[in-house]
Amino acid sequence: MRSTRWFALALIVAGSVAVAEAGREGRRRGRGSKQPEVTLFDQLVRECKLTDKQQADVKAKIKARDDALAAWDKANAEKMQAAEAAAKEARANKDADARKKTSGELRALRKAREESAATATAAVLTVLTGEQKVSWAAYQLFQSTAGRYRRAELTEEQLARVKRACAFAAREIAEIDESDSKARKAVGEVNKKLRWAIDALVLTDAQRQALSQAPGRRGGKAKEQ
Repeated sequence: MRSTRWFALALIVAGSVAVAEAGREGRRRGRGSKQPEVTLFDQLVRECKLTDKQQADVKAKIKARDDALAAWDKANAEKMQAAEAAAKEARANKDADARKKTSGELRALRKAREESAATATAAVLTVLTGEQKVSWAAYQLFQSTAGRYRRAELTEEQLARVKRACAFAAREIAEIDESDSKARKAVGEVNKKLRWAIDALVLTDAQRQALSQAPGRRGGKAKEQ
């Protein structure tokens, strides 16, 4: 059954699928052009088709999250400033040990900031129906996938096909039983097939070449020291 579904995905990705908004957003992100920031609320409304009641509930929960972050920022302002100043000094002095230490301290503070609002952030998604949660997961997968292919400079039509493929993959992932001991492996297989579909059926030869030469990619050029 799954092999049949992935054959369907190959047809979807290989074909031309018009999803204009996916193309426009992916192009803005991929090209680095400055555009008005799209808020979490805007993204949820657009991708999940929230009802009026859901919109009101989401706004309230996002405000709770923002209030939690603001409270953390106020309580830890001096710590953040000191950590950022120390990191800046370590970079200026080209002190590898100090850079490692200060970078770790900054990461710890940023993680603590995220954790301070974790419950409020998770509460935002409780407003969504099961189908809407799949749509949101598909959108998040599209965001990360489009970022991975940024160097390829995908066209709007290519980005639209990638978004459609991500929606297909997200639905496959949603059907995996998280309690299954092989769940992690199964999710990895879905992501692997998604990358294959994009690499083989969306990218041009020139785009594949550009990605293969990117620093950090297998077969790519090593970053100069």
